[in-house]
Amino acid sequence: MFKKPSIQNLRLRLAQSEALPQLTLMALITGLLAGGFLIAFEELLFFFGVVSQHALIPDHVFSTLASVESGYEALPPLVRFFSPIGGALALILLIKSRPPKRRSFGIAHVIERLTLNRGWLPITSTITQFFGVLIALVSGFSVGREGPAVHMGAGAGSFLGQILKLPTNTLGVLAGCGTAAAIAALFNTPMAGVIFAMEVVMKEYSLESFIPVMASAVVASVLTQTVYGPNPAFQIPIIPSATPEELAVTAITAVIIGLLAAAFIQINIFAIQKRQHKVVFPLLIAGLLMGIVAVLVPATMGIGYDTIEALLIGDDLNLPFLFILLATKLVITALVIGLGVPGGMIGPSLMMGATAGACSVLLAEQFIGISATNITFHVMTGMIAMMAAIFQAPLTALITVLELTHSSQIILPAMLAIVIACLTSSQICKQQSIFVMQFMARGQSIQLSPMTQLLNRTGVTSLMDSRFLHLSPDLTVDNAKAEISENTQWLVLKKDEQLYILSANTLFDSETAPKVRTIGSLKGLKRAGMISSQASADEALSIMKKNSIENLLVVSGNSEREFFDPERSGILNKGMIDTLYKDD
Repeated sequence: MFKKPSIQNLRLRLAQSEALPQLTLMALITGLLAGGFLIAFEELLFFFGVVSQHALIPDHVFSTLASVESGYEALPPLVRFFSPIGGALALILLIKSRPPKRRSFGIAHVIERLTLNRGWLPITSTITQFFGVLIALVSGFSVGREGPAVHMGAGAGSFLGQILKLPTNTLGVLAGCGTAAAIAALFNTPMAGVIFAMEVVMKEYSLESFIPVMASAVVASVLTQTVYGPNPAFQIPIIPSATPEELAVTAITAVIIGLLAAAFIQINIFAIQKRQHKVVFPLLIAGLLMGIVAVLVPATMGIGYDTIEALLIGDDLNLPFLFILLATKLVITALVIGLGVPGGMIGPSLMMGATAGACSVLLAEQFIGISATNITFHVMTGMIAMMAAIFQAPLTALITVLELTHSSQIILPAMLAIVIACLTSSQICKQQSIFVMQFMARGQSIQLSPMTQLLNRTGVTSLMDSRFLHLSPDLTVDNAKAEISENTQWLVLKKDEQLYILSANTLFDSETAPKVRTIGSLKGLKRAGMISSQASADEALSIMKKNSIENLLVVSGNSEREFFDPERSGILNKGMIDTLYKDD
């Protein structure tokens, strides 16, 4: 008989490790939520940026977020100095209002929650991230909006799963969908969003995850293209084919960028270690340092997209200034983020790479006579090399440059730059991804075995056996036999507030059953615990190990009547979980 669709049926289906149609549907909704969330964020950021600057520079024309960033440089020096300090004070009030366990932000927070908390992201942390990065960017801190956007997108996906009470094994995938949607929406690069989610955040490639993540990125891109148009984040001129000389410059630049990326990571880790989970003093130091740098080098304020746009078309090619800008941007960004400012690193990393690429080709022009007319090429390869080296995400970087330029000619030079920069940072300088280094600095490990990943992807309801019957322990053996049906495999007894599981076959054991009066006295009773129907197989194993038991009653309700309803509950034992190992 045809079953009417219901949220309970959806939950049961999503508990399977393979539930592509249902999971893809949830991913589409996640893409809409994340895309809408980020559009609202972009509009608020633009609005507050315009309002805060228009009063001081009424003649400045604000049309895009890049124009808001360029407005920082027109502000009076005293305003540039006090703006980050005021922002730091506002951030202190915001963050101190949250419990200590809800003060983690950004991509590292998302990776931690996916790895160690099975994709459960607190919505309160997501909301705090939303307002925190608004404050940081409007006040001029040298941070990006991409990391916070990933947090917000992942939070939207996780919250969707939480509010619908979906199985835990789907929360991580929905958070990954939100991650892909965020990157796709910000840069208008859906492929890069998918690869970033899989390569950096989720750290796995499987069909069960890939299709939903892709669907979410598509929906978010369509939504943002409808609002903002089809253009990517940067307007990039046509890039001519690179000459052998230019490829040589690219290789040397990539080595330098690898070294710079390693330095950036080390400065960031130094600041994190000095902060030691404190809030007030580190943020005040971050505000003061940013204020000083903002007075001396105003171009360091904000993300740096205005600088990237200028370098891509060959403007602002003052070599001494670019050197100063590169050094100050690298140091101040690593420090303020390490000191606790809730901002991202993707945008600043692109700006630093663009500046490094421009510096390299200008030096080559001065000393070895290579023309700088193809500066767009060197700026682009520099951007991508820095992004790849800091995050150790070569595939994401390659797809990003391909989608931004729409040119196949850039693929070979980009691959050359990415390989050299990543190897220089990881092998010569011994630096892993900045997120891995941050976890190591905190004494955390985020590595999961393939089997643990499989257990996390499998919900307990997909393994449980619902062929059970709840009986009183005082029932006689003969009466119990009369109660059960041919289909009954398990008996659940509640004795002295403790649950016990009994195989139904025990009642018909000629050596055991006739010797006792009640079923509560049978020797086959095994102590059992309870677990939510939203839990994953990995959570079930953890509970079994912690309580030294091998049986669990999977429950989906709050009342005792719902606990023992075979349509909503079931029996799970270690042997049922072991079938995953054998099937795998």
